[in-house]
Amino acid sequence: MNTKLGAQHTTTINGLLYYNRRVPSHAAKAFGSQVRLRVRDQAEADRLTRRLNDIWAEEEVTLSVDVQTLLAVTTTKQACLTAIAAEYVEIRGIQSNPTLSSALLLAELSGDMAIDCYGRQDARNFVKVLTDRGMRTTSIRRRLNCLSAVFNYAYAEYEVARRNPFSRVMIAGEGSDRVRRHPIPTENLRDLYQACLATDRPLRWAIPIIGETGCRIAEIIGLRRVDVASDCSSIRIVAHGARRLKTSGSERTLPLVGYARLAMERLMDDGSDDYLFPNYLRDGQILATHAGNTLNKWLKQQTAGKTAHCLRHAFRDRLRAVECPIELLDALGGWSVVQGAGRRYGAGYTLEQKEHWLGKIAVSRCYRK
Repeated sequence: MNTKLGAQHTTTINGLLYYNRRVPSHAAKAFGSQVRLRVRDQAEADRLTRRLNDIWAEEEVTLSVDVQTLLAVTTTKQACLTAIAAEYVEIRGIQSNPTLSSALLLAELSGDMAIDCYGRQDARNFVKVLTDRGMRTTSIRRRLNCLSAVFNYAYAEYEVARRNPFSRVMIAGEGSDRVRRHPIPTENLRDLYQACLATDRPLRWAIPIIGETGCRIAEIIGLRRVDVASDCSSIRIVAHGARRLKTSGSERTLPLVGYARLAMERLMDDGSDDYLFPNYLRDGQILATHAGNTLNKWLKQQTAGKTAHCLRHAFRDRLRAVECPIELLDALGGWSVVQGAGRRYGAGYTLEQKEHWLGKIAVSRCYRK
């Protein structure tokens, strides 16, 4: 049984909605005499009508168009906040946190809605809740920046013409509660490394590697055996299915010298798993935060409150002390290069050049008289 609807160009047949429209004579060569296809709803049919009207408005239409494809591109993408945040992380190829956790928190506070449903009051409430929970303003700003990036992506990708509600949000007393990270003194590193290697816990063996390469915790905890040279002389920091990298510039190859090489030799001899720290692999993902919490708890006891990230700060200071070229310094630590496009030209520094400078700051494995 056929039932004609009042809406233009649509017909319902056996409960299914069809778009049925005669093609004007000047476009018949490109489209045929009639356009007929199934549509999901009247809104989709109306969008197709507007697009065909625009195409057929020309005096002569000779280019053939696939109507099914045309229908797909006229459909505006729709998705909720958490889905868009996951899509953004996937496309950018970045670590999921803190972007996903920030989106999840916003969804818990304001609801998981279409991206154009959020306003400035949602941003203010987000800041208030985190402030009331005692979170530092620097951490709040980091999460606001993550959400702002997600909204910027969504507004462009989903064709939303609005002002980003998470852009330029004010935080009362921002920066006043900042806790400055102090590097671990160089003269204390030897004793720290020896204390790590004196234990039978592989996780602590990561500390000399972090300290002598400047790597982030996740970069070391996520290492696979294939990322380590056969003689333990170098490692490759690359993204893989179980661990992303913070930025595209984080991908690099680093030589291992001194205590870092000794620690890596122990790790390579301590089992046969594909990953060097298999205890922190769950459901195909590296739990770097869990490893970092465990590592920092022990490290704070050994260094009067310092964390593994303080080793990264110390690494940069040690390279500054030997006047390492700034471009090479950034390449070693995987820091973003912001000092000119010219620095991105060429193949970069060789492994031998990196080893030369890391050798200058390497902690000696014997005590000096």
